[in-house]
Amino acid sequence: MNASSNEMLLALRSPTSGWLAAVICALDEALLDPEFSEQHRQMLRGLLDAGQVPENVAAASHERLQKFEEAVQTLHEALVGEDAHFEAPVAARPQLKLCASAA
Repeated sequence: MNASSNEMLLALRSPTSGWLAAVICALDEALLDPEFSEQHRQMLRGLLDAGQVPENVAAASHERLQKFEEAVQTLHEALVGEDAHFEAPVAARPQLKLCASAA
């Protein structure tokens, strides 16, 4: 059974859907990468079908993710420079003003 977009959107509104959102975001990024092959997709499907990640696979995944993050950081530093720090713009929050009038 495949969930429709509307079902997914509804599920993502739940306060308990944090992991669902995290996995969907990671999957979205992976699907944009041509190196995320059909073989990788099949392995991922197998883990989902099994309902668990073997301990040794989880440990190796953590190690590989750390190396991946380091490679991304190195690339970022090469492109932007080591001292450049990107700060996302912060949207101004509306100010609530209380007004009192003497009647």
